Order: sequence, then structure tokens, then C-alpha cells
Amino acid sequence: MMPLLFPSMLAAETVRYVSDQLEITMRTGQGVQYSIRKMLRSGTEVVVVETDPTGYSKVRTSDGVEGWVLSRYLANQPVARDRLAEKAQTIATLELEIAGYKEELASLSAQHSDVDDQNLGLRETAQRLSKELDELRRTASNAIALDNENRQLKEKLQEMDYQIQAAQMEVNALRDSSAKSWFLIGAAVLFAGLLLGLIMPSLRVRKKSSWGSL
Repeated sequence: MMPLLFPSMLAAETVRYVSDQLEITMRTGQGVQYSIRKMLRSGTEVVVVETDPTGYSKVRTSDGVEGWVLSRYLANQPVARDRLAEKAQTIATLELEIAGYKEELASLSAQHSDVDDQNLGLRETAQRLSKELDELRRTASNAIALDNENRQLKEKLQEMDYQIQAAQMEVNALRDSSAKSWFLIGAAVLFAGLLLGLIMPSLRVRKKSSWGSL
């Protein structure tokens, strides 16, 4: 029968906040004749269990206490003081986050600077190594040229050695030929002398005989 007597009573539970009054009374029933169960300070969050058309709402606090309060003292959002405090807290949180982002940005900037320095150092090292490589290439080409020149000189020296050996052999051959020639000349002279030695006495005998016949 109660729902028929109060067809406009709301059964859905919704969240409300005590308005900007300093304190309101939570009573055991709808009216000042009922005893006070609790005093609710401004900004207190309560759950509306039901609402009566007479201007009262049954609420439940966060610690489970239930009672009736005047509906006009309930607001759909926290009081301005609490909203301001919440926004201040949000601002403070955002400021902390911004400070953190600034520190991170400064750290990234420092790291970027370090990376730039490292890149500069690497570029300088690369340039130095490139110069050293060019110098090594020039040295290597000079060494190859010197090696080729040395090889050519060795070949010329070897050819000259061959020529000297050939000339020495020719000189030795000429010496042997000259020695043989002088030996033959000496032998011929000796033979001629012996021959003359044999012929001269007979010539003298013949001359004497011819002179005696005269």
C-alpha cells in the first residue's frame, strides 16, 4: 500500500552533496519532531536512497548511517569550496606533471647535446681516419713503386752480372788463345833455331871446300 500512497517517491540511489550550509541535521524521520541522528557538514557526500515529495530525502553516509534530510540542502555537485580545492589540487598535480615534463625535456636536450658532441667527435675521428687511410694508400703506392723499381734494378743487375760473366769468359778464352799463340810462336822459334843450328855447320863446310878448290 505504501507505493500507492507515495507514487512519486524515488527508489533509485543517486549521489548528492550537502550544500553550502555550515551543517544540516540528519533525522530519524521526516520532520523536526524526529530525533537527530547525525550532523552533516557542508560538502559531505551522501547517497540518496529515496526522495519524498514532502521535501525530504533519505540518505546514507559513507560510514553507513542512514537518515532523512531536507532535499533542498542537497546539491548535484560538490560545494564551491570543495570544487575549488579539487581544482587547486588538479592544478597542483598538473604543475607537478609540467615540471616533470620540463625536467624530462631538459634531460632530453642535454642528451641531445651529448649526442651532438658525440656525433661531432665521431665525424672528427672519421675525418682523421680518412686522412690516415689516404696516407696509407699513398705510402702503399710508393712502396709498390719502390718495389717495382727495386725489382727492375735487380733484373738490370742480374743482366749486368750475366754480361760481366760472359765478358770474363771471353777474356779468359782470349787469354787461353793468346797463351796458346805465344806457345806456338815460341815452339816455332825454337824449331827454327834448331833447324838453323843443324844447317849452319853444313853451310860452313861447303864454303871451306869451295875456297880450297880455288
